[in-house]
Amino acid sequence: MDPLTIHRRSLSPAVLDAVAGAAGDAPSGHTTHGVGALGEALAVHHLVGEDGLELLARNWRAGHGELRGELDVVVRDPRTDTLVVVEVKTRRDAARFGGALTAVHPRQAARLRRLTTSFVRDAGLRPARLRLDLVAIDLGRNATLHHVPDAL
Repeated sequence: MDPLTIHRRSLSPAVLDAVAGAAGDAPSGHTTHGVGALGEALAVHHLVGEDGLELLARNWRAGHGELRGELDVVVRDPRTDTLVVVEVKTRRDAARFGGALTAVHPRQAARLRRLTTSFVRDAGLRPARLRLDLVAIDLGRNATLHHVPDAL
């Protein structure tokens, strides 16, 4: 996967409904939690179902010491033994709330790196490579998913 490329996918209403139904969420994602859960389910559908990655964890939480937080999705690329930690950002209305691609701040990226180190240590993993990706999903009339490898 070219790290300089943003992979863009249009999300059809059928895909939105199918993934939302499988995740137990309403397709419209009426609550903030519902929007986030739908976004994570769409990201996993894309990463596992379309890109062929192996799901290792969803919503992994660290809560020990000063390090607290969550990793949205952790997957592994079996072809390259790459551990991929994915931050998922979902926006209901990009025109009103700003696009999901603009939703990660440098301080959050630094925290995600620390959380990733903790995950790798706690899981006893030794991947050949590590990558921090962003999956940004804009819901609405023309729903789209952007997968940005090595974004963080």
